[in-house]
Amino acid sequence: MYDLEKINKIIDDANRFFLDLESIKVNEKNIQSPDKLHSGAMLIFGIMDRAIDLAEEILVKNDLPMPSQYHECFPILAKAGLIDKTLAIELENLTKERGLFAHHYYDIQHKKVLKLLKDVYIVRKFLEKAKKIVEKESKNEK
Repeated sequence: MYDLEKINKIIDDANRFFLDLESIKVNEKNIQSPDKLHSGAMLIFGIMDRAIDLAEEILVKNDLPMPSQYHECFPILAKAGLIDKTLAIELENLTKERGLFAHHYYDIQHKKVLKLLKDVYIVRKFLEKAKKIVEKESKNEK
């Protein structure tokens, strides 16, 4: 059975980070400002971490293998038929980019942050799909 409280917290956190990201309005004109650059980067990092946490919850619940690297979560979910392959590829690529923030933050580039600010919205599709997975499986358990 899914830990609904934990899943809802993960989804709520990600959605709050999206709202924060929208409120700081990072764009090409203000990305040179350290506060915009770093706050945007950290919100992307937070959104991605919560997406990974959610993927891991689904993997565990479905007795699927745990990956050795975070980006592998999404192809495993696709192989199990829980998400579509296109979404898995997009999330896998985005998660690989997340490593820039985790391991090479000192080398962060303005253009990369701007690109990821656009790409990170694919996580919203995953959040919606995850809600459906959890709802469907929770109904089947009753």
